[in-house]
Amino acid sequence: MAHRSHSKISKLEPELKETVEEMIKSGVYYKDIAEYIRSHGISISIAAVGKYAKNLMSTLDALRMTQENFRILREEMDRYPDLDITDGILQLLSNQLLDAINKMPEEKLGELDFESVAKNAVALARAAAYKKNVDIKTKGTLESGADQFMSYIYEVMAEKDPDLFKKVKKFIKNETKAG
Repeated sequence: MAHRSHSKISKLEPELKETVEEMIKSGVYYKDIAEYIRSHGISISIAAVGKYAKNLMSTLDALRMTQENFRILREEMDRYPDLDITDGILQLLSNQLLDAINKMPEEKLGELDFESVAKNAVALARAAAYKKNVDIKTKGTLESGADQFMSYIYEVMAEKDPDLFKKVKKFIKNETKAG
């Protein structure tokens, strides 16, 4: 469940709250922000401003990271048109997991719950395998349906318009030889 903010700043009038958030984002000192809020008749401590600012910046950083990840995902999908969104997300998650482990300081590695990491890695592998299996089944079903449809078309064409059937059959034979 998401943590809901109950700070005084989160309860400010929208215009005032927006101004305070802009002040935080532009690096105004917490003391000056607290004074600004107080000038609007609301008592607030510098610590409360600092806590709100920390949460706001953390949220903004997470949002920027998410946007960057989706930008990378879109670039990969543009570069590899056959790449499915699920494949892209699985690759992104795998890369992030490996990157996080590689950047982890030596002393933190000892504290790492490898069982949890292994379970997550197995879950990623299962998701990729499941997706591949679904892709194979879907492709087989589509090909089978297309084959059945073409057989039906040829059957009807041969019965209703034999000359057209012969022309189409000849055309396909010539295209198959040429291509």
